[in-house]
Amino acid sequence: MQKCIFLILMALLAGCTNQQKQNSRYTQEQIASLYLDSTTTLKTETDSMIKINLNPFLQRQHFDFGALIKSIKIIPLESTDESLLDNIYKVIVSDSHIYIQDNLKGGGIAIFCKDGKFIKRVPYGQGPGELSRLYDIAYDKGNNELIAYEHSFLTFFTASGEFIREEKLPFGFYNFTVIPDGYIFKTIDGRGNSHLEYLKDYTLFITDRKFKLKSVGMYCLPMGKVISGHDYLYNNNHNVIVTQMYSDTVYQYISKTKELKARYVLDYSKKKLPEHYLPFETYNDFDRVVKQNDYYYYIGRYLDTETHHVFFLENYNIGRTVIYRDKQSGNLTGGTNADYNMNETPPVAFPISTSDNWLISVYLPNQNTPLLFNSPIISDGDKLKIKNLTEDDNPVLVFFELKDF
Repeated sequence: MQKCIFLILMALLAGCTNQQKQNSRYTQEQIASLYLDSTTTLKTETDSMIKINLNPFLQRQHFDFGALIKSIKIIPLESTDESLLDNIYKVIVSDSHIYIQDNLKGGGIAIFCKDGKFIKRVPYGQGPGELSRLYDIAYDKGNNELIAYEHSFLTFFTASGEFIREEKLPFGFYNFTVIPDGYIFKTIDGRGNSHLEYLKDYTLFITDRKFKLKSVGMYCLPMGKVISGHDYLYNNNHNVIVTQMYSDTVYQYISKTKELKARYVLDYSKKKLPEHYLPFETYNDFDRVVKQNDYYYYIGRYLDTETHHVFFLENYNIGRTVIYRDKQSGNLTGGTNADYNMNETPPVAFPISTSDNWLISVYLPNQNTPLLFNSPIISDGDKLKIKNLTEDDNPVLVFFELKDF
């Protein structure tokens, strides 16, 4: 009898020890600050969901991108020894600044004035106000602050990049954005949040400004080996869109009413990656399946303006397909190859960001840049900006609006 009691006590002790190890990343005070008992679960509303048929785009095809362009404005990013950019992940435009998240040293932030003049690069390092293990950036319009997500921390800067403070986060996540009364955080799956107890397998967290967990939603999917889309949260003037890898549904979170709505479901069933392959155990498994088959898959890339949607599908053998949708008419156009007049339009058919009703693409100056000097849709002022650019210069940001179609 004593032996049985001893074994039970040892098992309980081992369980407590394992739980402590799992939660050792967060203090009891941090966990208590979440107020898990008062957290609500968001019900996903599906009443207004629109099905979008992407099956006509599942092949190599050209589309007349030039005919879609309504207007263009160009902002070259100043080139100095300090401002040179690596691969650009994200572009955020405020009323006075442009913030670039690039791949310098694994993740960096360069800050420019609204006209493209370089201000500073946030330094790389382990000290206060320095960047290490950068995952995401966001801009708080209400407080006029730039916020960087480094592993476990949100680091706050003034609009011009001066360090203010940092806050340790009481949970793990991948992307975040700012809403008027708090923050939205998006995880990839439930790993690393075991301290959230029965909420650990949700992937959308809504908090107040002190990171109290107000509500959760979107149960995690069995994704296995992740192929990052870099972004699963899209916020254009507080129109917050949420996506998930391998999920065909595009969601909207409405902060004013605190509702989560399934807005669009993408139908590309003719060549969709079959669900029985999920989750992938290794990247090699994924690589083998998509190489040997003509499968399409959605990894969450999406853009949204006041008048148009932009969806992106991936296919290993033919690359990325871009599909534009006119919100008013519901018409779709797109493909793998964009046709345009090089004397009028730069190669910007695959945008990476938005600002109000502008789509934003990155254009690398090259030998064809002089062809644009006679473009009827580029202003004389913008032509002067690009007149002396060379291939050694920083990328150019091209803002463009689309016509109704």
